[in-house]
Amino acid sequence: MTYTIEKVAFETPPDRGYVGKASYLVKPNDGDALIEIFKDGALLRRFLFPAYKVWNIAAHFRDIVDGEIENSAKGYEMAAWNGISGATFIFPTP
Repeated sequence: MTYTIEKVAFETPPDRGYVGKASYLVKPNDGDALIEIFKDGALLRRFLFPAYKVWNIAAHFRDIVDGEIENSAKGYEMAAWNGISGATFIFPTP
């Protein structure tokens, strides 16, 4: 599928030959960002990711690279984690 890029959000510095690039998209796909992962300049992965969480890819890029080297999705899972799983919510009583 083809997507129209509005602007590049970021491109990571190289980490062990891997580079990540995130791009914001135009409508009707503006709720998502296009994520591209390159290894030694060759496209390795390309996927959509929620645009509001795009900076999680940059924040966890070292984890993503570790996972790619270990053939694991752990770094991507860390970037996608919503922070709520297993949390206990306490609501004030009125």
